[in-house]
Amino acid sequence: MKKILPLLLIFLALEAWAKVDKPNIIFILADDMSYDSVSAFNDQIGNMKTPNIDKLVSQGMSFTDAHSGSAVCTPTRYGLLTGRYCWRTKLKREVLWEYGSPLITADRLTVAKLLKSQGYHTAAIGKWHLGMNWHDKKGKIANYDLKIHDSFFKGKEAKARIDRVEKRIDFTQRITGGPTDCGFDYFFGVDAPNFPPYVWQVNDKLLGNPSMAKPKKTFGHPGPMLPGWKLDEIIPTLVEKTEEYIEQRAKSGKPFFLYLPLTSPHTPIAPGKAFIGKTGISDYADFVVQTDDVVGRVMKALKKQGLAKNTILIFSSDNGTSGFANFKLLRSKGVNLHNHFSGHKASISEGGHRVPFVVRWPSGIKAGSRCKQVVSLNDFIATVADLLDYQLPPNAGEDSTSILPLFKGEKKRLPNRPMVVNHDYGGRFAIRDNQWKLIDLGRKPRLYNLDSDLKEKTNLASKFPDRVKKMREILNYYKQSGRSRKRKN
Repeated sequence: MKKILPLLLIFLALEAWAKVDKPNIIFILADDMSYDSVSAFNDQIGNMKTPNIDKLVSQGMSFTDAHSGSAVCTPTRYGLLTGRYCWRTKLKREVLWEYGSPLITADRLTVAKLLKSQGYHTAAIGKWHLGMNWHDKKGKIANYDLKIHDSFFKGKEAKARIDRVEKRIDFTQRITGGPTDCGFDYFFGVDAPNFPPYVWQVNDKLLGNPSMAKPKKTFGHPGPMLPGWKLDEIIPTLVEKTEEYIEQRAKSGKPFFLYLPLTSPHTPIAPGKAFIGKTGISDYADFVVQTDDVVGRVMKALKKQGLAKNTILIFSSDNGTSGFANFKLLRSKGVNLHNHFSGHKASISEGGHRVPFVVRWPSGIKAGSRCKQVVSLNDFIATVADLLDYQLPPNAGEDSTSILPLFKGEKKRLPNRPMVVNHDYGGRFAIRDNQWKLIDLGRKPRLYNLDSDLKEKTNLASKFPDRVKKMREILNYYKQSGRSRKRKN
């Protein structure tokens, strides 16, 4: 017994050290919120202030040249979780629509699977929008015959297929191919706030029976809705579930990963009652302020539970601001969301995919630091792998580069990182080589020097044909090789 006791104490000490050594990770992903939507980055934002994100900026590292993998929702989410460009999948343009099939295949490594294998509890709270398998009464897949871009507004044939699928679905059946099959231990949220069914999903089941048709006056695609469903209660509910989750994980003592993809400020623009009229500008501006409040609530929850020091807290967005924000109205009220960049959600211009990216990690990142390195949300999985000394296999994170050395301040630049590729709603490509940006449009390429031309007004392609050729060759190599991340020997 005397010999066993010291060994037991050593084992318990090692176990405790492992728990402390592994930081918790929270990734907050806003929906349709541009770089210029953060008041710390934009001195022309008027009364649409974001004090909580600004505080995060002051406490962590902000990246001034960060990009979503795409200028729209689904592709960016795919890249964030897998480290692979979405255009390598069956989805070559646009997004997934209502009742879309799973985009992440069962054999694909996700950041949630990786972290789960390393002892983390993993959770996703919010918007999924990466497809799921819906089932009929016999348990067979009901959405098997939908085409990749089918939606109710895509013509008679597409609408007919959507209607058939909806009639087949038994909403009491288990849902497969979604978050819990992609590595998440827990999921609470919706596929998308503007897609049916309008009801909460918990893990792989719906929380209630969507037995009524969505009223036409309620924003969103037509389809079944849970009686009593209210759009303005979505964000408050997600915040409450997040606070509950953080409290539960604090009690467990086990490291956790929380992916928090918000539904705001994407349409439906539905600020909660406490935020209506908050800015005196518009409902959209109020919704941005409510999104900022979510960040503040997460920060307070971490502090309350004593988890702030050992938690990597990230805030970013899936793409630029949507036209539904009404730029003209905002401008008339003193809010310029095109202060730095032209374009908006869905476009290949910087405003479509240049996003805020702020990382706070008190035990690892210098407060108030900034980084000018071009980075991508796709870099998340490689960074996590590097953090945990995990070797990514060749068939995972093919377009992901670790930016951990930037976090730690070991480097200001990653000299050998692959070029970052951007993609838009229509499937057009752009590629970055430091300050140079090439938009590949076949015979009419566009080349910009972003150091002197952030709003992409002067096309330099005719002046630098060799640079256009080189960047195009690299882009084509990335497309054909199936990867941009270099293989390790």
